[in-house]
Amino acid sequence: MSVEPASWRLELDGTACDGHGICMLCCPSRISLDEWGYAIVNGDPITDDRELSQARRAVLACPAGALRIATRRGAPAAPGAVRHV
Repeated sequence: MSVEPASWRLELDGTACDGHGICMLCCPSRISLDEWGYAIVNGDPITDDRELSQARRAVLACPAGALRIATRRGAPAAPGAVRHV
């Protein structure tokens, strides 16, 4: 089963990121690290259930709370939560 196209996006608050890198281990298909170890997030729509699950794990694993999953309208959902619009 796939999630609704363009429904969910992984977003990063770059000012909150502390460069732990745990998020990249949870969701390597969406998150990479720059040369200093800070997250770089692929903000394309998440269209796959597996990637959405990995993104949720990354949100919950982030010790700085710098990640969130947002709906297509850009309204952020609570960390690790999904909110329908």
